[in-house]
Amino acid sequence: MSIDPLSEGDQPKRTLRKRRKRPAEDRHDGREAIVSVPSEEKSFRVWFLSNETGISLDQASELVDRIEADGAALLNAARLMKIHSQ
Repeated sequence: MSIDPLSEGDQPKRTLRKRRKRPAEDRHDGREAIVSVPSEEKSFRVWFLSNETGISLDQASELVDRIEADGAALLNAARLMKIHSQ
């Protein structure tokens, strides 16, 4: 019997997967592409790292500020931080 992954509350699971950015030429505004993390996504990353690894919210926020672009690197750094703090 297979279980539909969206059946639990009909919501997809949120992860640290990086969102696809549109190239500057696709935006039609003439600006260069700027790599930045929206505040909503940053707060989610901080919350996720804290809950997933057990580090404090301040530690998670510091990591997100330093390594904002790569979700896998963030998770790895948070796990290493937790190991070294014990």
